[in-house]
Amino acid sequence: MILENKVALGQVLFAGGSGLVGRAALKWFRQRHPSVRVLVGGRNLQAAGEVAQEVGAAEAVAINIDKPRLGLGDDVAVAAVVMLAPEAGLKGMSYAQDLGVPYLNINAALTESGPELALFAHRATAAPVVLASHWMAGAATFLALNSAKGFEIVQSIRLGAIVDEKDPVGPAALEDMERVHGAAPPAMVFEGGRRVWLFGDAAKGKFKSVDGRSLDATAFSTFDTVSLHAATGAPDVRFDLVNGESSSRRRGGEAATEIVVEIEGEADGRTKSSRSMLEFKHGTASLTGLSVVLSLASVLGFNDRSPARPGLYLPELLSDTKWFLDELRSAGATIYEDSK
Repeated sequence: MILENKVALGQVLFAGGSGLVGRAALKWFRQRHPSVRVLVGGRNLQAAGEVAQEVGAAEAVAINIDKPRLGLGDDVAVAAVVMLAPEAGLKGMSYAQDLGVPYLNINAALTESGPELALFAHRATAAPVVLASHWMAGAATFLALNSAKGFEIVQSIRLGAIVDEKDPVGPAALEDMERVHGAAPPAMVFEGGRRVWLFGDAAKGKFKSVDGRSLDATAFSTFDTVSLHAATGAPDVRFDLVNGESSSRRRGGEAATEIVVEIEGEADGRTKSSRSMLEFKHGTASLTGLSVVLSLASVLGFNDRSPARPGLYLPELLSDTKWFLDELRSAGATIYEDSK
């Protein structure tokens, strides 16, 4: 693809590329875009170098998320900045805006995204900015939006997800959740069309896993909640999380990542409900990395479409729902759908 060759001149920077999600994202990116050169950015240059060697057509660079330009020199040509590590100082976003290249971040929690929004507002025409801190970088939102297509009126959306205890990214994900919850109420949901913060018993919930178990869960703040409220107008939207045994592992398989979406509303003048489920046997880091690559492909214009113009984007505003889910399926996701 001609556009990919042009992007190759600039190289796509994966900041945090030597981490679990970074390695997964680079693997999926290389599989889909073999000719595009990448920069594997990390604090540990040796670890980044090992990843770069595995990926091929890549170079390892030492980055410092607390320094301007992430500590990189003026001679480093960058075509996009993919931020896979938490960056409290937003140096990666400023770097992308200075260069006028796309920026994609998966670590801005819903309760702490104000600085990103303000920085974008002050430089709205500088570059495309993608906030993809949704569950699995957007997989849950696309699953829900696909189900919502069958409704004329969406009344409620309930999402549930399992982080398997044996999933290697589980502890890191839980640590990040604790960081966010230490400074804010546990969860924001929509009830009766109003945003509500849940505390104590109100945050306790349940949902049925893929294999039908009723699981005790806890409400969790994600970008999926606000994305789905905005996209569907549903007055009730809630996301619940479980750290436990996935249905796949319980069946004797891998420690899979699991997402469940239940929707209630109206269609053809009658009450309707749907339940959709997604299992990804490769785990949390791999599904997150894949979703990152799909949004990155869309913002760069790799999907037979034009590159995104400068602006603020969420994953569902960049990619077609059917295309996104088909790509997940082709990578090994199993999606179940049921409505009545």
